[in-house]
Amino acid sequence: MSINLRQSKATMTQIHRRTLLAVPAMLLAGRALAAPASPWLTYERRLRGRLSDEGGGGFDQDFEADLFDLTNLFREKQGRQPLAWDAGLARAARAHAADMAARDSFEHLTPEGFGPAARVGLLARDLIGAAGENIAVRRNARAPATPPQIMQQWRDSPDHRANMLTPGFTHAGLGLVQLGGEVVAVGVYAEVSARLARPAPLRVAGVEPIAAALAEATPPITQFSVSDPGGEALTTTYVEGRAVILPPGAWQSRPHLPSGPRRYQVAWGPVFVLG
Repeated sequence: MSINLRQSKATMTQIHRRTLLAVPAMLLAGRALAAPASPWLTYERRLRGRLSDEGGGGFDQDFEADLFDLTNLFREKQGRQPLAWDAGLARAARAHAADMAARDSFEHLTPEGFGPAARVGLLARDLIGAAGENIAVRRNARAPATPPQIMQQWRDSPDHRANMLTPGFTHAGLGLVQLGGEVVAVGVYAEVSARLARPAPLRVAGVEPIAAALAEATPPITQFSVSDPGGEALTTTYVEGRAVILPPGAWQSRPHLPSGPRRYQVAWGPVFVLG
C-alpha cells in the first residue's frame, strides 16, 4: 500500500518599500485578526510529544539518512545542488510522520487544518525561508520497505518530484517511522534565506522579543510583517524600531529580506503566540 499526496509549498513574495511603509495603517483600521492561541499551543505540544513517543512505532535514522542521500543523488543527476541536512526540518518531518502513524491518517493537512508551514513555523524556530513537504506510506507483502522504494514513489509523482528538484531549496530533513511493518515517510525541504542566532521564543508578551531574535539573524533582519499563520495577507509591519501593538493570539513572522534598492522579499519565519 502506498499513498502519495500533492505538494504543499509556501512561497516568498515581493513587495515595494512604499507598500511596506503603508501596511501599518491596516492595524489602525482595526483589521488585525490573530488566530486563536489555544489550538496552536495544543498542536505544538502534540508535535513535541510525537518526537518522544514516536507515534507508537520507532524512528529509523539509518532509513532517513539513506533517503536523504538518495535525494541528493537524484538532484545531482538532474543538475541541482545538493541539500544540507537541517535539524529543525527533520523535527518537523519526524513529528508529522509520527503523528500520521499514531492517527492512522495520511494527509499533509491534519484534521484540524494544520499543514507543512505550521509544522516548520513551530519546530524549525531558527529558520527563515519557504518550505515544501513530501509524504508517503508503504507496506510490502513479503519484505520490509526500503529507501529506494520510497524514493521511487516520490520520483513517480510530479508534485513530489518537483519538491525534491526545486532549484531554490537548500536544506532538507527526513522523518521515517516504522510501525508494525508499515513505513511512514516525510520529507521537508526549504529555501533557507536567513538563520537566527538562537530559536525564536514561542510565547511572548509583545513583538519586541521577535524583533530582537530577527535582528540577531544572519543576515540581520530589521523589519518584518506578521500574518495569520500560513496566510499570505500581511497584517502589519514592524519597521526599524517602530512600536507595533497586536491583539493576543497566534501569528507568523514574515521577515523582509532586501532584494533591491526599493523592493523586499517577504519570507516565512517562526510562528509565535502573543499574550
